[in-house]
Amino acid sequence: MDYIINNEAKLRLSAFLFMLSLIFLIELIFPIYIRKIKSYKRWIINFSFVLINTLILRFLFPILAVSFASICIKYNIGIFNYFNFNGLFSVVVSFLFLDLGIWLQHLLFHKVGFLWRFHKIHHSDEEVDFTTGIRFHPIEIIISMIYKFILIAIIGPSIALVIIFEIILNASSIFNHGNIKIKRKYDLNFRKLIVTPNMHRIHHSEEEKETNSNYGFNFSIWDRVFGTYRENSAKGDDLIVGLEEFKDKNTSSIFMLLFKPFSNK
Repeated sequence: MDYIINNEAKLRLSAFLFMLSLIFLIELIFPIYIRKIKSYKRWIINFSFVLINTLILRFLFPILAVSFASICIKYNIGIFNYFNFNGLFSVVVSFLFLDLGIWLQHLLFHKVGFLWRFHKIHHSDEEVDFTTGIRFHPIEIIISMIYKFILIAIIGPSIALVIIFEIILNASSIFNHGNIKIKRKYDLNFRKLIVTPNMHRIHHSEEEKETNSNYGFNFSIWDRVFGTYRENSAKGDDLIVGLEEFKDKNTSSIFMLLFKPFSNK
């Protein structure tokens, strides 16, 4: 665990680059759909969001989730710190609670109008591939960080677990947005435990009732338990992703996407 804590930055960056490269290569071999030329314009926009979000987080937050976890440990804040749980039990249950918390956050970003204004930028992508998993409006990232502080304060996970969870969360976001074709029989088996690209792709459907389903990132169990799981799209393999209000070319630049949530239209 000390190795994970002492090499946090290196592990995060290595895992991020590895997952991007891996899913990109798999997409080349087993794609659901063939990329269009405009895909590469999308990539520039999506990677621009990563750069902007990283700079904003570093500027606005003197401490991030891992440092906040260490403060909670120091002052016995959170369930697992206060009651001094340790061992495998605390690791497993803390991870599950964190994952449930992220599922709930995703649900709130869809159900609360103010939050949806920012989250819909993620859903505005005209195609869904490995870069969609890093496409988030800066305000959503700021709100997500504050929400994550609240989760950590309630749960009280270890520092190493917070690092591991964030690495897995980022990796799963890239994976389950992947343009990866998986045979249905395998996909349904995988879905018993994890969120697959086929499952999450339904969440990006232009049909509102399908967009409001399959909120999970890591484990698929939460959607099943809370009744938000959808196995198939009504349009099957002809599923169309994106949002109608972003079909206009005037909303496809990075600047328009940044300011779109503040528009009253």
